[in-house]
Amino acid sequence: MPNPSQGGMPMRSLTGWLTLLLMGKAFTQAQLQLIPQSLSIRPNLVRNGSFEQVQNGLPVGWSWDKRNTDAIAQVVEGEAATGMRCLKLTSTTPFAPHTYGLLRYEGGVPVKPEAVYTLSIRYKAKGSYQGFVGGGKNWRVRLPFEDTGGRWKRVSVTFATARDETNFELVITVEAPTDGLYIDDLKLEEGREPSFFVPAETPDRPLLYLGELPDTVYLTESAWRGAVEFYLPAEAPNTRVEVRLGEQRIQQQANLPAGVVRAEFQFAEPPTREQTLQIRIETPRLPPVDASRPLAFFTRREAQARLDAIRQSLPRWQSQLNAVRQRGQDIAYPLASFTILQEFVPYVQSDLQKGLLQRAFQQLDEMEPMAQRLTEMLNEVLNGKRRLPTVPRYVTSPVEIKGASLIADTADPITGKRERRPVFFVGFGHFGKVREDLEKFPRIGFNLVQIEMGVSDILPRKGEVNLQKLEKDILPLLRRAAQANVRVDLLISPHYMPDWVLQEYPELRQPREGFLQYSLFAPQSLQVLKEYIRQFAPRLHNQPALNSLCLSNEPMNVEDPQSPPQLTAWHEWLKTRHKTLLTLNTRWQTHYQRWDEIPIPTEGAPYAEFCEFNQEWTANWHRQLAQEVKRHLPGVPVHAKLMSWVFLSDREQHLGIDPQLFAEFCDLSGNDALTFYQHAPDSPFAFGWVGTLMAHDLQRSLRDAPLFNSENHVIPEREQRPVPPQHGRAVLWEEAIRGLSATTFWVWERTDDPQSDFAGSLLHRPAFIEALAHTALDLNRLAPYVAALQNQPPDIYLYHSPLDLVQQGADAAIARDNLYIALTMLGVRVGFVTERQAAARQLPAGNKRIVLPGVQYISDDALLALDAYRQRGGGLAALGEPILRFDRYGRPRSSRLPVQTIDRDATLDARLLHQKLARFLDEWGVVRPLRLLSEGGQPAWGVAYRTAPYGNGFVASLCNYTQKPITVRLMNDKNQPVQAVNLFTGERVSGQITLQPLEPVLLKW
Repeated sequence: MPNPSQGGMPMRSLTGWLTLLLMGKAFTQAQLQLIPQSLSIRPNLVRNGSFEQVQNGLPVGWSWDKRNTDAIAQVVEGEAATGMRCLKLTSTTPFAPHTYGLLRYEGGVPVKPEAVYTLSIRYKAKGSYQGFVGGGKNWRVRLPFEDTGGRWKRVSVTFATARDETNFELVITVEAPTDGLYIDDLKLEEGREPSFFVPAETPDRPLLYLGELPDTVYLTESAWRGAVEFYLPAEAPNTRVEVRLGEQRIQQQANLPAGVVRAEFQFAEPPTREQTLQIRIETPRLPPVDASRPLAFFTRREAQARLDAIRQSLPRWQSQLNAVRQRGQDIAYPLASFTILQEFVPYVQSDLQKGLLQRAFQQLDEMEPMAQRLTEMLNEVLNGKRRLPTVPRYVTSPVEIKGASLIADTADPITGKRERRPVFFVGFGHFGKVREDLEKFPRIGFNLVQIEMGVSDILPRKGEVNLQKLEKDILPLLRRAAQANVRVDLLISPHYMPDWVLQEYPELRQPREGFLQYSLFAPQSLQVLKEYIRQFAPRLHNQPALNSLCLSNEPMNVEDPQSPPQLTAWHEWLKTRHKTLLTLNTRWQTHYQRWDEIPIPTEGAPYAEFCEFNQEWTANWHRQLAQEVKRHLPGVPVHAKLMSWVFLSDREQHLGIDPQLFAEFCDLSGNDALTFYQHAPDSPFAFGWVGTLMAHDLQRSLRDAPLFNSENHVIPEREQRPVPPQHGRAVLWEEAIRGLSATTFWVWERTDDPQSDFAGSLLHRPAFIEALAHTALDLNRLAPYVAALQNQPPDIYLYHSPLDLVQQGADAAIARDNLYIALTMLGVRVGFVTERQAAARQLPAGNKRIVLPGVQYISDDALLALDAYRQRGGGLAALGEPILRFDRYGRPRSSRLPVQTIDRDATLDARLLHQKLARFLDEWGVVRPLRLLSEGGQPAWGVAYRTAPYGNGFVASLCNYTQKPITVRLMNDKNQPVQAVNLFTGERVSGQITLQPLEPVLLKW
């Protein structure tokens, strides 16, 4: 091979493969290849993108405005990704809408219309979202600053300019607290990919940056191949490049041209996990450059050894479980853990064979602590140091609804004694894997699945009925489930409409959003669906495992504004509401001459009325499905999978979902909820609980029935990060004490496709499943106590008005959310009174307090009802002043309803509200047999709790919603310490307890 340092090889095809040099030790061949890159470095359109030029502490060419924050921008030395300096942003101002510090590039960047550009930057940060770099028209281009673990990271975004865009407004914002957001190497260039960043000032040495290398390396073979790029500012003859990985070293000497050079290297699998990659570039004409990066190596060899250790323990655990059972103890908890480990051993083995090492290691990291806990538990039981609790198990039997509870037969696994009592049905959906694993679920502690069947299964072609899906899938599964003591919820999936229906009835073809891709306003949709129900429903008679029917999946009713069926229905509704055009025009302040010229509105009072119309239509459409089901399957409960985040959103009332209207005809209050873990270390709460739990409390206020969350999302789709199992436990437990008695989690499936909706889901997370399993067992073991919490009536009611949400927007939601958070942290059971309930005079009995969260728009009927409630002794309070200023059409009211004001500021922070409300609760007569105090004697913040009478005493559930342990004092309403028993563990609690994040505690005294 010619020596490249002697010019024996053309530079554009330079390859130099060298043998590893290592202190005389023999290793697998290591290689280094230096490849000059022919791609040009595109010019940076931003001057001083490296922030090296400074004036008065700020980068030249940029202007700083802290605006409504205390943020600081400055150029600092010693922290740069490249060069000597970088930008540093700090702030202590909390995140809030329209609150940010702004660094603006003076004059903007000239750009070409309808051209493609790439914006790139290096930054490092710790914590959650802190701001963005971007801009353009309406600041539509944004690169968010998120957690990088304190390490430099290069990110980029590619975009196209608008037809009339000739100047790009370039901005950097800081929007959240940070003690150091560092920014360097900002570049805006033409093209679809970011090119190498070179400072405007010609560097005096090579530029070498290792930030693009991963922190962790998963080795599926015996060698690691990596690559980095470096930049030479001038031609560099006799350049020596040395690359080290631990004790392994490889070097090459070559004549290199100016520009970007790619170094590709290969090393043998390192002997230990933690290694440091070091690269040194020496050239006679330029100063030398060194760079290093710590790397962690995960090998298939290590993973296989760890998996084998668990596999080899399975027979021992099985023998121990048998021994414990023979001693007359219930093995529910250890059997669940054992079965999960048993199932995951082949899963992980398959991942190793497929080269999915990262996923294999994540599962092993969860399985090993599970194995350790299982070993300790079984050893303690067999050594007589511990006794396992007994969990009554559901056995196939009729289920009745009693308040929030589902009552069914249970059996004591030791004595066989049967008892009817509250049962919690917990399981998974929704496809083939739940069918396959049906008989395994009771061993893990689960007893419910959701499956689906669609219209196209039964009515595949015009005039044809095909019952094969029913006879070969649904009915056999129901029979298996009855034998296994598992219940089945059947989603009848009206969104699976066969093509022939749309061809037969072209009026159904209207542009739409969501699953239901045909017009709900055209009557033919219900004609077909009723025929579908008539064909399958009678064949589901006498199926003891059939829990319920779900009418639709995540319904919404958003149709093209020009849809003829929708416009016809809208105009008929308006005629019923307003009677005459004169009345409508007076109320709306419009000048319509004909009903049919009224469009679908988009704002103001007309838009609020359209939302009301759409909600009524969507509910009535589902009502007819429910009625048809009940004609053929009387006694089988129905529900709909309503997206719970829609209920309380000021931006999504137009989707057509009002849970109150569904509560009128659904036996179970169905929903589909998203509750995700908060990874950001500075997040005020450890999980996103507010929307989900508030929606649950809303539904409990609309019908005295159990909640059924049949698509319980606790992990985002395609989430690859670890999520603590405590998150799943907290979500399930906190939903249950608010009335949830049945749930199927999304989703019991595995996939190797990272883009699949199943990627990262529960069946890739063994410890998470264990947490759900043990929580389900806890719920059924302690079901009478939980039922007492579920069925305790509200202490205070919040006023919920979709009308006000639509008209007022986010301000209404902020006030409501802050009240809900503050009251939850004070141990108050929160209920809701809706605008519809008030207008119908369906207000709470007695004198319970109704709190109006900054409500501005209210109908005449609702206002009169609230006034009557006040006059008969009911309490009214409000956050914000003034309130109730307008009628439903936005017309100012001449008189105001007298209410007690909590605070004049409707946007008062939840934590400040928490302090204020504590003083009001006693005045309002809210009975609080338990009060949590901080160590300083103030009402504790961060712990959600609820209390209910039980027997001659009380039961209370406590959960720390924050990311750090909290110690609280337990005091009764006479300011005396509470002496309680922890029902999970049997331990006594004397006046004080330390609560770990997301770990519920159930106390009895």
